[in-house]
Amino acid sequence: MQGYGFKLIAVGALLVISLWQLFPTIQNTLNNRDLAAMDPAQRQAYEDEHGADLEATSAESLKLGLDLQGGMHVTLEVGTGALLKELAGTRADDTFEAALATATQQAQTSGDDFVTLFANALEAERPGTRLARYFRNTDADITARSDNDAVVVYLQEEVEEALVRAEEIIRQRVDRYGVTEPLIQRQGSSRIVVELPGVDDEERVRELLKGTAKLTFHLTPPTAEIQQAAAQIFQFYSGETEPAADTTATDADTTATDLADADTADAVDLGDITADAEPEVAGGNPLAAVLQIVQSDPSSNSPIVGQVAESDTAEVARLLAAPGAARLIPPGVEFLFTAGPDAGTTADGEGVHYLVAVNERVELNGEVITDAGPDFDPYTNAPQVSLTMDGAGGSRWSQITGANRGKPVVIVLDNLVYTFPTINERIPNGRTQISGNFTRQEVDDIVTVLKSGALPAPVAIVEERTVGPSLGAASIRAGTRALMAGFLLVCVFMAVYYRGAGLVADVALLLNVLFIFGVLASFGATLTLPGMAGILLTIGMAVDANVLIFERIREEMASGKTMKAAVDGGFAKALSAIADANVTTFLIGVILFSFGVGPIQGFAVTLMAGILTSLFTALVVTRLIIDYLVQERGVTVAFG
Repeated sequence: MQGYGFKLIAVGALLVISLWQLFPTIQNTLNNRDLAAMDPAQRQAYEDEHGADLEATSAESLKLGLDLQGGMHVTLEVGTGALLKELAGTRADDTFEAALATATQQAQTSGDDFVTLFANALEAERPGTRLARYFRNTDADITARSDNDAVVVYLQEEVEEALVRAEEIIRQRVDRYGVTEPLIQRQGSSRIVVELPGVDDEERVRELLKGTAKLTFHLTPPTAEIQQAAAQIFQFYSGETEPAADTTATDADTTATDLADADTADAVDLGDITADAEPEVAGGNPLAAVLQIVQSDPSSNSPIVGQVAESDTAEVARLLAAPGAARLIPPGVEFLFTAGPDAGTTADGEGVHYLVAVNERVELNGEVITDAGPDFDPYTNAPQVSLTMDGAGGSRWSQITGANRGKPVVIVLDNLVYTFPTINERIPNGRTQISGNFTRQEVDDIVTVLKSGALPAPVAIVEERTVGPSLGAASIRAGTRALMAGFLLVCVFMAVYYRGAGLVADVALLLNVLFIFGVLASFGATLTLPGMAGILLTIGMAVDANVLIFERIREEMASGKTMKAAVDGGFAKALSAIADANVTTFLIGVILFSFGVGPIQGFAVTLMAGILTSLFTALVVTRLIIDYLVQERGVTVAFG
């Protein structure tokens, strides 16, 4: 076939590349089939022996999307309102809070950005109020005289920077979690979409995504002050409006627990504080029904207020936040729960948390942490987190530990107490540990969020979908059947209607499908269920190009031209129509990919790849085969 060398090389090269790129996918499919046929013991032994090879093959194979592999789809919303409140700091007043509440409510239905809604709500709440009253910032050139437009621009820039930072931090957390081919992208002005194929530990992922990673170090108020406040709050809920000033503990309503025993307790008899307890059981005191005071020697410096069953933590928080009880908590002090069930378990096996009193003043924050890593306690071999601070942090840590020997320091992460060790001596090297009843996995997760950095604003999960592996397998089977059925129907139609030329088109169509999967594998694209629909659509479009070519050839033959001239004229006249149709469709695919999310992008990727390969097979492969048959073999090809 003289003169067709370049076309042959191009087709051969694309065929070899596609098969080479798809080989790991084929091998991975065969491996999974063989593993599924083994009994559990045999499968475990095989995976232990060939684990590295299996993992490498899986990593190089064509990636499957969430709907085919199973996993989680999560939509996160960054708390813009909380960010504005943090920027305002202590300058926020009742007017600010009212405007913030109005903007939050309007944001659920409005298309405007949150800052604009807040500015409008503040103007409606108190006309003429300057935003600079709340957001003065000399570094950003926002002074008391700055007009509202300038402050709005400043706040919008702060929100945009927070969203970019939040997206990057979430991406780092997901990457450290080890998810293959995650999808993380912005949606709208305040949301981030995260798709995690193959994830099966849903709760762990939720905590990993939501945690702000705000690490702080606090000192504690005197134990006597803590116990007096607790007693007064208990008496408040007992109906006593004037609590005794010298009371430091409640009586029969609670059970005393020694601090040293509580730290190592495996099972705690919480009596009436379980979730099913009724307030009447505790003598009409609703707080005594869910919170048990821990008695401690006033000289012990213990920060523990009491202990709470895990299911009752929300109720205790609600009762303590009530106005009458909240005023009894000493100024500058807050009550926080421990992150884990450090107080042991109930008789029913439910975890029990400590309620710990800490000073609101932050002695040190997580910004000074330069490194975090998993470690083990040298005495108990229990997993813990090792922290390393920068120079300024190490100096401040040395001052804190040196000035507070014998007192506890509380390490708080995302408003949960992780540990409150007693300072025995000054620590001069800027290193410390976060210890607790951690598993190795929990330690790894804490390290992940600390090393990724703190989110600039809290995030909330506003949408969550989980696709199980069985549903994913069913989707693969259904999609494969649809592709096979569509492919066979098109092939039969072409062979029946266009006869010999139709068979040529069928060969080109088979290569087209192979090339599409090869392109997806080469560029590391993810195949989704909408992507399979895009392939099916591409099959029809590829045949459409052949139909245009064959119809033009038939017109040329009807005008009396020879077979060779008719083929040349048919391809030439059909080219403009084919190019117009495919270029416009390709541009639509670009738009869908640019502005779409998740499944829409999966459809767009396969559509664009299919358009390129269908153009190649229709204009190059089909022409090559027909020219070979007509010019080299002298065959009269039937075009219907």
